[in-house]
Amino acid sequence: MPSRMEKRKPQVQSQRQNRQKQDAKSLKRKREQASLEQLQDAVDQFDPQTADMTKFSSLPLSPPTASGIEASHFQTPTDIQARAIPAALKGRDILGAAKTGSGKTLAFLVPVLEKLYRSQWAEYDGLGALVISPTRELAVQTFQVLTKIGRFHSFSAGLVIGGKSLKEEAERLGRMSILICTPGRMLQHLDSTSGLQVDNLQILVLDEADRIMDMGFKSAIDALVEHLPRERQTLLFSATQSRKVSDLSRLSLKDPEYIAVHESAAASTPESLQQHYLVTPLASKLSTLYGFIKSNLKSKILVFFSSGKQVRFAFETMRHLRPGVPLIIF
Repeated sequence: MPSRMEKRKPQVQSQRQNRQKQDAKSLKRKREQASLEQLQDAVDQFDPQTADMTKFSSLPLSPPTASGIEASHFQTPTDIQARAIPAALKGRDILGAAKTGSGKTLAFLVPVLEKLYRSQWAEYDGLGALVISPTRELAVQTFQVLTKIGRFHSFSAGLVIGGKSLKEEAERLGRMSILICTPGRMLQHLDSTSGLQVDNLQILVLDEADRIMDMGFKSAIDALVEHLPRERQTLLFSATQSRKVSDLSRLSLKDPEYIAVHESAAASTPESLQQHYLVTPLASKLSTLYGFIKSNLKSKILVFFSSGKQVRFAFETMRHLRPGVPLIIF
């Protein structure tokens, strides 16, 4: 029959192990807090005027973001990134204007990740960041960049662009920290999805705001902004600054920093970008597209159509014709 001493020994060992685990967790939390305080001090003391802005490594970024940028092979910030990211890191609202293809996506995704990281955002804190894009295609591209530079973060991210039932999307929304969406679809969820909490939203991004306005989403954006908390950071980017964009900025931004890197340019697209077009009869469009794809088998090609039905029809047609390249449908 075991003695009392023998019975008590495993209990003492178990208590000692629990105490060691608690001490380890407490030490880890203290280290994380000290690291966050150091990062915040670095942001507060950072001066873009004197810093070397030719490298991303010069920015006061968290280790997960810095590692994601390096792993994605981004080294030198573009003009809009070098000017917008430091201001956004300091918590300023941004009204940014730069040409298409100038790197605006990274200019707002880096501050989004840093805002949530420094806030120690967790799964149960609700939605922390909302990025609104004018089209599905642009939203998908933005999401792809986010998954690359944010690969070392633990935030959950979602893409809300339609194509699925509201119920299917709603089941995932309650667990998301970052959402990238189109205006109309997001407004639908705000009106009908009970599990979507936006009361704690930390940062709102309006990407390609000029296109959002030109596509007739002004009323949707106005209604969407009404759902969001007033105390938040807002970043608004566009290729041009129209009257509609100015009206939107007055509605959404507080004392913003205006950053324009191509203000004197004659066009809103990069000078090195080559654009061509071909007028084709309706009956010849698919054969022309097929010929173009066959002539550019080593290139990545993105094809846009005016409706989902046309996308499906062209996809099925090309799949049977087998042009010699992998096909994917969005």
